[in-house]
Amino acid sequence: MKPLSQFPQTIETPRLVLRVVSPTRENAENIFKIIENNRDYLEAWQGHLCAIKTVDNVLEYLVKRANQIETNEGVCFYIHQNDNVIGRIRFFEIHDNGCKIGYWLAESATGHGYMSEALNALEQELFKFGFNKIVLDIDDGNIHSENIAKRNGYKLEKRLPMASWAKCVGKCDSLIYEKHR
Repeated sequence: MKPLSQFPQTIETPRLVLRVVSPTRENAENIFKIIENNRDYLEAWQGHLCAIKTVDNVLEYLVKRANQIETNEGVCFYIHQNDNVIGRIRFFEIHDNGCKIGYWLAESATGHGYMSEALNALEQELFKFGFNKIVLDIDDGNIHSENIAKRNGYKLEKRLPMASWAKCVGKCDSLIYEKHR
């Protein structure tokens, strides 16, 4: 596998720009604002966001994600629509020419097909880069995320009983969706 530093840092679609953002205070402030404005909605399925309490927490997160590019552990993009951050999509857990993708959108951005558009653009770049398999690990009950997987041609490969936890449902099954090149 090529070094992830060679992976595109910006991916454009007809309506969106996926961009790796630098770990700057200004970027951290913008991302913190979207998390704060959507906290209840996002934390329901994105429990890791509970740890984001301050702009400094976001800045630490951005530094960690920037370092992951250098260590070939993953790449994190923020999704921009008309220069506004509306969500995040990243790939990680890279092994055997495969990876996982995780994502979230602000509540006001849902229902417009933005995540399907972002996912499709990222997976095209991943396949061009040499990846052969993409995995989505979805909490059972997260219907929006499951619908995104199905609309984008992912197949449910397995169900891991009680392998996850989500704030809105508690302990739940983990649904493993996959797409192969």
